[in-house]
Amino acid sequence: MVGEVFAGLSAFKTMFDLAKRLKDIGDSTTRNAVAIELQEKILTAQTQQAVLIERVGELEARVAEFETWDSDKQRYQLTEYGHGAFAYALKEDMNNGEPPHRICAGCYQKRQISILQPTAELQNRIRVYVCNSCKAKVALRNPPESTTQSDQPGIKPRDSWSPRG
Repeated sequence: MVGEVFAGLSAFKTMFDLAKRLKDIGDSTTRNAVAIELQEKILTAQTQQAVLIERVGELEARVAEFETWDSDKQRYQLTEYGHGAFAYALKEDMNNGEPPHRICAGCYQKRQISILQPTAELQNRIRVYVCNSCKAKVALRNPPESTTQSDQPGIKPRDSWSPRG
């Protein structure tokens, strides 16, 4: 992008030099040729300016994405759910009215929020969840500090580290 800026400045210098030459030319044919060259340089500079304006817009959008991600990622905490299974859990104080949920650790690393969905599948009597974005499957039991929320609706939560899971 810096090279494009310098190219644009160079084009303006060339146009300025041509314009200075134009006023000193007495022959109308030569003057017309220089005027046409000047118009071509102006069109080239305008095209380069349009490209730079578009690139600036793309970069501003990218910065906005990073700022949004930084805000979103603060809402989640990496949590172990037993047997080396990890997911990011929504922090209670950051729920913004959303129900508790877990997001895929792999997608989180790619700056995506993909809510893990429960399946009918059990692995060692632990509910298996699937990420609809990357198709990862992970068996998640309640985290050790969680005793108020159950993996399955209607089932009373119990100690996540008990043999029954």
